[in-house]
Amino acid sequence: MDYAIAIDADNLTGKMIWRGAPCDSLVNNVFLSLAVERGSWWHNPEFGLRKRRRLKNTETTAALIRHDYLDALQWLVDTGKALEVDVEVRRDRAIDLHRILIAIEVRQADNRRVSFTVFQEVV
Repeated sequence: MDYAIAIDADNLTGKMIWRGAPCDSLVNNVFLSLAVERGSWWHNPEFGLRKRRRLKNTETTAALIRHDYLDALQWLVDTGKALEVDVEVRRDRAIDLHRILIAIEVRQADNRRVSFTVFQEVV
């Protein structure tokens, strides 16, 4: 059996579906890169996103989060699945003290851009 992951792009949640259903492999690659905790996959302990806990809403934290997301997605560029990955981290303490917005844009070889938005919980 071969499965893929169908992504709800609005909140980055996934569900298993049969391969062959409409599913974008780059979207799957990004989803898995961000959903798998770094060090938890036996086949490649360097794969995935570092899960940090108890982060404060500071500029230093925003820079750290940006670095972690770029690091988790760098393999897409290294393997040629994407030409470039851009991560923008926005912290707006006036709107939400406890979440940092992370906007991700991945540019494919055909110049098609795929965008994602996720939130990082902070204290």
